[in-house]
Amino acid sequence: MSSVGTLFDGFSIVARHVLTQYRRPMTTRVRLLSVDGGNLQLAGGREIASDGDLQGDALYRIVYLPAFQGGSEQGIVTLLDHAQPLLDWLRRQRTQGAVLAASGTAALLLAQSGLLDQGKAAVSKPLAAFFRGRYPQVRPYTRATVVEHAGIFTCSAPTNEWALVSRLVEETVSPISAQWLASAMGILADRRGSPRSSDDPLVASAQWWLAQRFTQSFKIAELAQALAVSHATLIRRFERGLGLTPRAYAQRLRMEAGKSLLRSTQNTIEHIAVTVGYADVRSFRTAFRAHVGLSPSAWRLAGRGSSGAR
Repeated sequence: MSSVGTLFDGFSIVARHVLTQYRRPMTTRVRLLSVDGGNLQLAGGREIASDGDLQGDALYRIVYLPAFQGGSEQGIVTLLDHAQPLLDWLRRQRTQGAVLAASGTAALLLAQSGLLDQGKAAVSKPLAAFFRGRYPQVRPYTRATVVEHAGIFTCSAPTNEWALVSRLVEETVSPISAQWLASAMGILADRRGSPRSSDDPLVASAQWWLAQRFTQSFKIAELAQALAVSHATLIRRFERGLGLTPRAYAQRLRMEAGKSLLRSTQNTIEHIAVTVGYADVRSFRTAFRAHVGLSPSAWRLAGRGSSGAR
């Protein structure tokens, strides 16, 4: 039950954050599917209605497999041996570019599909021996929280699902939203050049304040007042902790958000410039080229080329 709910809750929380931060609704919608469209049985015999089945040609940006109770090893083997319709569907979704993810025992379904062959997966210690024996072509990691293999993510246990959902948000929404979700849920998520959190509590608080406002016009004096420190103390601690000024940090947040939107949406450059906090597209283009070395259009084109080759 919690494994299903974590994904719903995670993207719902991010959607509210995006609406507050960017003043725009997030179009991502989570659907709960079953093989035949029937109800899904949860822990304790509870049931929940599905939103559809695996038939048809619908393609998804993310496919998330929640952890399940397998019972005995023989029970797990029986389940895996009868999962062919699901396995075929997973392979089709991955071929069309979907990000796949699985929690706990659900990693067995990805391994059974062959999509993890010559790769790796996060596996719990109680499941490791069974996993190694059945899938020798997949390397299990028992000490890792979340493991990625070519766009396929696994987490070793349901207790790590918030970290997994944060990674999925990073892949499909933005690194900034993922970092915000990770902070809100009390987990760490320093990925893909997203600014790391400082060990200095004052600087970490300043990072949080800036993460909520980097798309808006603000004054550093307002930040210093909010943290009850002098302007000079804020600048000195911030530069010592992160090696850049608060203003430069906010600029970096804008650039990371801009790169994510260029990579994951079809929005115009003009729209993205306004979304991440620039008054005009010319200023955004100038700042982006100085930060990345390419124009926004060239960076987007280069990213599409590398994604297609993967």
